[in-house]
Amino acid sequence: MTAEGIIQKKRQAFLRLTNGLEMKINNLLVTNFRGIQRVEAEGLGDTIIIAGQNGSGKSCIFDAIRLLKSTYGGYQQNEWQNFFGEFQIQLHGGAKNLQGLFNDATKTVVIKVDFELRDSEKLYISTNAKTLVEETIWQSILPEAFQYGGWHKALFAAQFREKQPEVDKKVADLLPSVQTALSKKDISGKIEIKIDGQVAIQDSVLLNLIFSTYRPRDIGVIDFHGAQRHYGRESVQGINLNLDQAKQTYSQSTLYNYNAKYNNVKSEMAGSFIRELLAEQAGLKNVSDGEYSLNKTLKELFDSFFPDKTFLGPRPTKDGSLAFPVMTQNGTEHDLDELSSGEKEILYGYLRIRSSAPKDSIILLDEPELHLNPRLIRGLPEFYRKYLGEALQNQLWLVTHSDALIREAVGKPGFNVFHMLPCGAEVTGTSQLRPLNVTADLDLAIADLVGDLAAYRPGGKGLIFEGGGDSDFDKTITGSLFAEELRGINLISGTNKARVQALHEILARAYANGDLPTKFYAVTDSDADDPSVQTPGVNRFSWDVYHLENYLLEDSIIADVLNSLRLQKEYDAKTVGDRLVLAAQNVVPSMLVQKMKAYANSKLVDCIKLGFDPATLTIGNDLSEASNRSADKMRQVVLSDLSKERLNEVEQTFRSDIQQSFATGSWRKKLPGREILKQFVQLENLQGYELVRNLIVSRMTEKGVKPAGMKVIIDQIVAD
Repeated sequence: MTAEGIIQKKRQAFLRLTNGLEMKINNLLVTNFRGIQRVEAEGLGDTIIIAGQNGSGKSCIFDAIRLLKSTYGGYQQNEWQNFFGEFQIQLHGGAKNLQGLFNDATKTVVIKVDFELRDSEKLYISTNAKTLVEETIWQSILPEAFQYGGWHKALFAAQFREKQPEVDKKVADLLPSVQTALSKKDISGKIEIKIDGQVAIQDSVLLNLIFSTYRPRDIGVIDFHGAQRHYGRESVQGINLNLDQAKQTYSQSTLYNYNAKYNNVKSEMAGSFIRELLAEQAGLKNVSDGEYSLNKTLKELFDSFFPDKTFLGPRPTKDGSLAFPVMTQNGTEHDLDELSSGEKEILYGYLRIRSSAPKDSIILLDEPELHLNPRLIRGLPEFYRKYLGEALQNQLWLVTHSDALIREAVGKPGFNVFHMLPCGAEVTGTSQLRPLNVTADLDLAIADLVGDLAAYRPGGKGLIFEGGGDSDFDKTITGSLFAEELRGINLISGTNKARVQALHEILARAYANGDLPTKFYAVTDSDADDPSVQTPGVNRFSWDVYHLENYLLEDSIIADVLNSLRLQKEYDAKTVGDRLVLAAQNVVPSMLVQKMKAYANSKLVDCIKLGFDPATLTIGNDLSEASNRSADKMRQVVLSDLSKERLNEVEQTFRSDIQQSFATGSWRKKLPGREILKQFVQLENLQGYELVRNLIVSRMTEKGVKPAGMKVIIDQIVAD
């Protein structure tokens, strides 16, 4: 084996031994910063995914990390000014200009992060401590020092030679502090912004050094990819093989001006291609054939996400230029620029991170699902974890509200998934981050039934809608009309009977073992066609109407909706009320048939008793006897409770009750509201029952209408 091969093999062995020991954030605390009231997380792993609804403050976590980093040091001159420039905060004019950084203007902003360095990083810093500290000091007094080697060149000037003794003294003073900090497991950074604009920074020479040094192959960096990414077309005009200049370009868009990251992807690939050719000409073999080489990972990327296409890589052309062809399934080729936005999101995003070669670093990705449909999202978290996290020893932070992406990651090893609650959703002083852990049966069942994992709240109360009709709509209308009251409560549709039954079984086991972590409630329609599942630990309620749609029978609301449709006639509340009565009367015959069938069915079912001694040795005989007893009971019931005379009496009773409901106005509760609305839509020749129904709900939401029968139950659940 060649010397190069031995070195490569040893390096891979070292990577395996130190897996998970990259520069990473172990603990995070952010309070009163922008959209964050309090965020606290400890013992963080290698891949962190933060989910939550829009406006919950997820991206503010990245902003806090960037501000802390830039406060301690910059990869470019006055990097901290870029933060304030991005948020258009004027640095002159007093503390009032900083108000945008405060969640509550009467409290202090606190950002505290505990970092951990990998052993190889500590060794590099320790070995080169004098040079790195000196470089950091020169950068603070000499702008040219941000160009690698610039401070060495500047020493030729007399004014800089005069400062050399001062710099040497500072280096000697700071070196012991650096070595002491390297001996500790965690390196803490903390900044506080007072309400009067004063900033307090916890002293850390080591963080000053790390965050002022851009050497991504030796010391980890913090690399930010914002949510506003645009992938334009690119014409390769010239290829720069100067690695130092490329590094300088990368450093200027690492945390800020992040749109510039994607401007020269082709040029960077071309430069990498030519450097590999030059390296091979210089005698290095298999330059691009490593375990996690760019060629191999690009092939897996296309196999995973674009199986019908193949990226052929940079290809020399006869006219002396480079082409970047993508071959389709039928053998035709097109340029890389012709990929869709979603395809570029995966390819360019990965290439940009991979070509900048950050190792042992912290990579912040805001909305990695941007431009992607659910099919493309499948496999994306695992691909990023494997080829950007594990292969390069990086800690990945992903902020998302994509349900498809979360489902790909939650419960899998190597991922820490958190749900972020909106500011104010929890008691003051409580962290807005909740770990989303579906390894337990209960969490898995609830998360699956809630559906939208980005809206799922771990540890929140559970409200199960078990109406006999469209439970998804029951969930929607309740969540719309009582959005504020139900914040933080998981709404679960009972449409999927098998899954709801499984949830009840899990709840029963958890209750029996004393492991029920929160409170659960079930609410049904008053018609109760199906017998409810009686589960210990689940508090049951019933609407005071036949269907939940009965609450939509609001004459003035319906008139308002119909008038907004600009039909040929005008409606008022009285007209709508009269037409609803007619629609209700049209529903009576079918309702009577249903009630009579339900009556007969219950009488017959009650006759069936198949019980016998379970220890019997004559099962066939005993079952036959039980069946005969049930048949005898049925014959008796048919002659009595189900006789023609008795059934006519029952029918008359039902008819009288219904007629009485029209006299008292209680028909709005006792008759099936879903069928009444359908009949009303048919009578008025309207297009689409669901459309009219949804418009009524929207108008009720706009006007803040909260039906009294619903409010009574919702208030009890919230207060419990």
